[in-house]
Amino acid sequence: MAVLKEPFGRTRNGEDVDKYILRSGELEAEVLTFGATIRRLLAPARSGEPVDVVLGYDSVRGYEDNGGYLGALVGRYANRIAGPCCVVDGETVPLEANEGASKQLHGGSAGFSHRVFRAEQTGESAVTFSLTSQAGEGGFPGTLELHATYELCPGALKLRYEAQCDAPTYCNITNHSYFNLNGGGSAMGHRLWLGASRYTPVGTDSIPISMSRPVAGSPFDFTAEKLLGRDIDADDQQLKNVGGYDHNFVLDGAQGLRRAARLVGDKTGIVLEVWTEKPGIQLYTANMLRTDSSGKGGETYRPRQAVCLETQFFPNSPNHPEWGDILLRPNRKYDYITEFRFSRG
Repeated sequence: MAVLKEPFGRTRNGEDVDKYILRSGELEAEVLTFGATIRRLLAPARSGEPVDVVLGYDSVRGYEDNGGYLGALVGRYANRIAGPCCVVDGETVPLEANEGASKQLHGGSAGFSHRVFRAEQTGESAVTFSLTSQAGEGGFPGTLELHATYELCPGALKLRYEAQCDAPTYCNITNHSYFNLNGGGSAMGHRLWLGASRYTPVGTDSIPISMSRPVAGSPFDFTAEKLLGRDIDADDQQLKNVGGYDHNFVLDGAQGLRRAARLVGDKTGIVLEVWTEKPGIQLYTANMLRTDSSGKGGETYRPRQAVCLETQFFPNSPNHPEWGDILLRPNRKYDYITEFRFSRG
């Protein structure tokens, strides 16, 4: 177990960016202070060879110039909010639009994915990334103090998000890693299971049209493991609305840390389980992913080359108090864990 710190580059604004390399057993993770981004994650294949299972870039400029939030911590509120506005104790608060004129995505232009975090080693193989989000950033009320601890344990990368505020606000932090358990090529041959019997349908604007709908009898049924690409081109309006899967799935079962997803690489046999305390998980099949040759090793990334499994509160929940009380108050601490557990199939 070990943590190494190395310089990674500098932003256009002149901020220094470091990378922290965490090692534990057969796993190795590389995390940047830019966006608290998971840039590299090595897991052993069935053959024993290490495979880099996440997409990323070789320079700070790659992260600044390309969209997609590759590997980043996103917030203040992950996913989309319509309006853009949110309801705080019955009052409508305007938010910044950054995806068209009527939506905010991942916290707006002041979102955490492009911020440089403070960082310190806080365990034998753990680093805590910290950030202060001032009141008004993205339009959100309240100053938010965020701490995100990345800990590499035997067989797992554990992410713990902690935050506190000085006024009622919304907070929904997730990691936006793009996983390809084969290390490259299409991800549509991966097999996926989701612990969700309902999902959140969306319109062509990716905003929910209702909180949930049964997955039974639809291409959204992953309650039995199946090929990720088996039904992605089915004649289904929900798939057509967003060009594939880009939907929240409502997790079944009791609250607390539980298994939300199981993904299997068809060529490597690498198994990824996502465990979370959140009520939902966004399945995104990289439908809009397009980059130049700035990907790691000069690779050009294309749609459906990876899959995101983002643990979260439901999209647009700040405009639907009836979907659950997620308003963060000064006397209420935000404290949630997500784990990426690896094994060999």
